Amino acid sequence: MLNGGGTDNQTLELTAGLRDLGHHVTLAFTAGNGWESRAHTLRVPLEIWPSVGPFKLKMIGQLARFIRKNQVDIVHAHQGRDYWPTILAARLSGSRAHAVISRHLMTPPRKFSRLMLLSMCHVVAVSAAVKNVLKEHLMGPQTKLHQIYGGIDLERFETTRSPAAWEFRRKHGWETEHIVFGVVGTLHLPRGKGQFEFLAAAAQIKKLVPNARFTLIGRGGMETHLQKRIEELGLGEVASLIPFTEQIPIAMSALDVLALPAVTGEALGLVLWEAMASQKPIIASRLHGIPEAFVADEHGFLVEPGNVDELTQAMHRMLLDPGLRNKFGVAGREHVLQNFSRQKHAERMVALYRTIVTS
Repeated sequence: MLNGGGTDNQTLELTAGLRDLGHHVTLAFTAGNGWESRAHTLRVPLEIWPSVGPFKLKMIGQLARFIRKNQVDIVHAHQGRDYWPTILAARLSGSRAHAVISRHLMTPPRKFSRLMLLSMCHVVAVSAAVKNVLKEHLMGPQTKLHQIYGGIDLERFETTRSPAAWEFRRKHGWETEHIVFGVVGTLHLPRGKGQFEFLAAAAQIKKLVPNARFTLIGRGGMETHLQKRIEELGLGEVASLIPFTEQIPIAMSALDVLALPAVTGEALGLVLWEAMASQKPIIASRLHGIPEAFVADEHGFLVEPGNVDELTQAMHRMLLDPGLRNKFGVAGREHVLQNFSRQKHAERMVALYRTIVTS
């Protein structure tokens, strides 16, 4: 199932990467999801099934028949709710299909999954931080637990600001001289991606540098609370809430600095790679998998989660030093190109698939 989050983004990127490497790949999901339109652009076969009931019996049967008919070697699930339907479909297909699941969250799976997953399938953690959590909680053969970083399509992200990005800035009142800091991510209660801490730092920066601007891009249940906080802090003229957009490359190009001041579980932070691909410097929390996404003081700054003063200092340094912003941005894009491209992701996954199929 696809709903439009980072997990689904990585599913689509992997699908395209496998396609580009010449492998036969089919993307299966239920109708009426958030990113169905993007799935149609991938130029791969699609299996779109009706919405399913709580036990997903129809989905399991359809998937099992598809696996058997098409002699599938690997069936790979990414969303937690799809783990067991995928595993059962592979088993019920009567074929030699192998089930693989990816874990994109810092939270451990539920009790039954902790006991049984490694006995039934191979598990891929998206970061070392996630793998450490799984090593602690999953029972079974640890040889079936792997860690593979994801990747993004760098061609979607531009290193120079496009006319569409300039228009995005004009639309939101950002002039040429404004330095725009943005947090791009879900606005889920209670803490989101550290948006409240970001606004607290913005209030301090406003006193120091009048040409700084601040924006929160995303969707979730925090909008009303964040708007109230903007007003309480006197940020109405310099801070804005922008609804989530699928045109993330344009939004990234329009920003000057990307912030991810997360204070709760963060498996990695895909948005960091998207900013770096856009040649933007980053400021992020030293939390869970985030430090694995970039090199501190080479591509941006790491700050302690929830430390508003440290976040403010990092933002202030970025504001005062355009040369540093450019240096971080150039180095960051090269880092993503060398380590976290869509092709690299697909190549690493194919190597795992081959090991599984031939073992």
